[in-house]
Amino acid sequence: MGRLVLRPMCSADASWITRDIANPNVHRWLTSVPCPYRIEDADQFIESFAIKEGFRVIVDDGEPLGMISIESARSFDANRSALPELGYWLAERAWGRGVMSDAARAMVDWFFDGQGDEIGSGWIQGNTRSPKVLTKLGFLPTGKTLMRHAYFHGKEMPVIRVTLTKDHWQRAKPA
Repeated sequence: MGRLVLRPMCSADASWITRDIANPNVHRWLTSVPCPYRIEDADQFIESFAIKEGFRVIVDDGEPLGMISIESARSFDANRSALPELGYWLAERAWGRGVMSDAARAMVDWFFDGQGDEIGSGWIQGNTRSPKVLTKLGFLPTGKTLMRHAYFHGKEMPVIRVTLTKDHWQRAKPA
């Protein structure tokens, strides 16, 4: 892994975002992303969220590899909780290199350094990578599984819920 940077989105990101989300191995684990994912979807996403401080492009050694955010779930769906959510996706070519763990650690540090005291997150049941990242960060099971529409699947999918408090992060912060 090279030099990891978390930077704001810009309009030039639309093409690589569209390409990397379109990979079925990535898209299948996302709930809020339209399917098929088009350049217009990326443009709209960037226009809506680039100004928000909690949305970042993950760049490793100059190459954009994915997105990470901590934002209220209500930003995506008015019927969801206002609790800030850690959300992310990573291009398949970057899997298994520790990129997401490092990016998520930096975002959680940023959030707990003045933004709030609790973060929720979760993963579509069957995803084996996200639970590893979230467990490594110290997220704890809530005991809840929620049904969320996943556009890739075209139906409601079970999402396993976890949470992380600032107090727990400070006591059990990963090295």
